[in-house]
Amino acid sequence: MLFTLRLIHDIAAAFWIGSVLFNYFLLRPALLLIPAAHAVVVSQRVGTIFLYTGWTALTLLLLSGLGRLYLMGDLGVLFSPELLVYGHSRSLGVMVLAWLITVVNVAVISFVLRPRLIQKLAVGSNPSFADVEKRRAAQVSAYQWLERINMINTVVATVALLAGASIVEGGLF
Repeated sequence: MLFTLRLIHDIAAAFWIGSVLFNYFLLRPALLLIPAAHAVVVSQRVGTIFLYTGWTALTLLLLSGLGRLYLMGDLGVLFSPELLVYGHSRSLGVMVLAWLITVVNVAVISFVLRPRLIQKLAVGSNPSFADVEKRRAAQVSAYQWLERINMINTVVATVALLAGASIVEGGLF
């Protein structure tokens, strides 16, 4: 069972980190090279797919991580001062913190920014110039926040990967 949970955890982590790196370093620059109308369609389609797969990966990371800790008898470490004492536990703490930051960021993207962008893309009949400008300003603002959060997710995912890989060697620090 422990091996199965480790396999699930590692695959979910690889999927999440790979997706974050793909989105930030490959998809984002590519979208800037195509016409805006096409970029919007591609972004919406990829965003919808990533919404489901991303939340699935984060849920699997949580459940498999907690399951592994429980089976190894280390679940209590999460709630004790021991979390800060040993390199192994500090790396575990870094991974848990990275997961929490990521969940907050993904929730903001999923339930605040993405709906705002989709709503602003819908055009009513005969919008005034002021309406178009207001819609465009809201889109730019949401996009800028999306960029910041995606950059944070990229850094956090990389730190979590390093922390997870270092546990085998006794932890990061």
